[in-house]
Amino acid sequence: MINLKEVTAPQKALLKRMKNRDWLENNFKEIQEKYADQWVAIMGEKVIAHGNDPGEVKRNIKGNFRSSEMVLVRVPKGEVSQPV
Repeated sequence: MINLKEVTAPQKALLKRMKNRDWLENNFKEIQEKYADQWVAIMGEKVIAHGNDPGEVKRNIKGNFRSSEMVLVRVPKGEVSQPV
């Protein structure tokens, strides 16, 4: 029988990924100032690696991080539109 009150490993990973995404959104200006036109990996609510392409970023990650919890994104240059 399925226990609907139990939090599964994939759910925990998704919650961590969402926290990292929220952290990115809340700190976007500072991240953009430092990493514009680069790829960044965010884990534990901080940038853990950055570089010119996603493969380089993945190679630069130090430590043991689960990709299902990490946010990997290219930081754009200039203004970014916001949802209405």
